[in-house]
Amino acid sequence: MEKIKSFSSGPVILLLSSLFFIGVVFWGLFNETEIQVRYIDAGPVDRFAIGQVDQVDSLPLYVVGLENGTLRAIDTRLEGTECAAVWVPDDERGSQMNYQRLPGVFQDPCSQKIWAGAGHAIGGDVPLRTPYLEPRPESDGKTHIFVEYIVIAGFPEGKDAGWRSE
Repeated sequence: MEKIKSFSSGPVILLLSSLFFIGVVFWGLFNETEIQVRYIDAGPVDRFAIGQVDQVDSLPLYVVGLENGTLRAIDTRLEGTECAAVWVPDDERGSQMNYQRLPGVFQDPCSQKIWAGAGHAIGGDVPLRTPYLEPRPESDGKTHIFVEYIVIAGFPEGKDAGWRSE
């Protein structure tokens, strides 16, 4: 009788999966992403106050003083649209959720959805994005707040660049 050699598929599967993942690594190395991250100086820490909403450099980016004394950055660009919510400081619809029942909401001019001053959804189900922020000492001797701003290809960068805000 002839001996039949058994074929083990384990080493072949290991070789093929290794080649696949090595290919994925090289593909990632040579295909750059179109997303750029900038850190925007929002100003010195003493500029901000609890309950106050400040826009950063005409961008769809705000810094809000929270009731616990911390700061929160809010990116008002809305995913899947060319719209960005804008701060409407006298709108009473936000007073139920805002610190000290202050008026004001972020409102999307395209869908009319609204968010509270801290970015929580009021007239929708998705909160606004909250990018990373960090304090850094600056040459003026003060600590400044720097906010992470993701520049997305195909989405304009500022109010004067064509995104819809009104």
